[in-house]
Amino acid sequence: MHRPIPAHPFHGRFSPVRRLAATVAVASGVVLGLTSPALAAFPEKPVTITVGFNAGGTTDIVARAVADVVSKELGQPVVIENRGGAGGAVATTMVSKAAADGYNLVATTSTTITLDPQIGKLAFTPDDFTYIAAIGAFPEAYIALPGKGWKTLKDAVAAAKAAGSLTVASSTSLDRMITAYLAKSAGTKLNVVPTKSGAEVVTQVMGGHVDLGYSSGAYYPQAKAGELLALGVLGDQRLAGLPNVPTLKEQGYDISSVNLILFAAPKSLPADVTQKLIAAFTAAGKDPSVLALLDKRSVSSQIEFGDTLAKTIKAHVESYGKLVAATK
Repeated sequence: MHRPIPAHPFHGRFSPVRRLAATVAVASGVVLGLTSPALAAFPEKPVTITVGFNAGGTTDIVARAVADVVSKELGQPVVIENRGGAGGAVATTMVSKAAADGYNLVATTSTTITLDPQIGKLAFTPDDFTYIAAIGAFPEAYIALPGKGWKTLKDAVAAAKAAGSLTVASSTSLDRMITAYLAKSAGTKLNVVPTKSGAEVVTQVMGGHVDLGYSSGAYYPQAKAGELLALGVLGDQRLAGLPNVPTLKEQGYDISSVNLILFAAPKSLPADVTQKLIAAFTAAGKDPSVLALLDKRSVSSQIEFGDTLAKTIKAHVESYGKLVAATK
């Protein structure tokens, strides 16, 4: 009786060696697939937010608080880099040219995108971005000393007509345009006195060196303390912290200015990446620590995301376009 000769271990489709080789090949394929950039799920590395202003300013401080929450939501570090210059345009230009992969975001003021390209030659337009979030709006207002006896901006304009003119401290091209528009529409003179910063606007007004000032928010602590009077806010709504101050539109002036703290990415950002970023920033916009910071910094809690924000940006572009045309 002959015993069957066992098959050679290296023969046959299901030999141990071939099974081992197949297993290694499959495992290698899985590992390669998981680490392939094309198949990797966003985010797989740190996200960078380039802030268009120097460290320590309101935009920078808010961006850092937001970044802490976004980092927890994404499960990756969020790195803040400051690239100040040209009113936020340096950082905004850089990010507009970066890869649209979700790892490159800019934190800037919305007027850097909605207004500045309309009054100067810049290397980007509002169409060059995917809009992720706006978290906070600067509480812009015209301010004066209480001793002037004015209650609203209409009172100040009436005084300008009676006196022939008033002086207005100004720190940006936007407030100079708005002041020129108001003077033109009211038929009076408002003479702009340039300053180097919003803080200097407050100093000029409190020192009695000018009649009025246009401030993006540096005035807020003094207004709350009664040392300064806000005559009219530039936003579409009254400020929660100064509910008795009417908007310019409420006073009959067909103009408003809403300057948001804006987070944007380059255009053509993939839809799935966009949604993940919006979800993370939405969490930041609801976070108690972020909301407390906005209140502390006298920043209005106007918060918008995605498509809603994109529509707001478009409306601001159109509004500022009319303002630019009216003041030429």
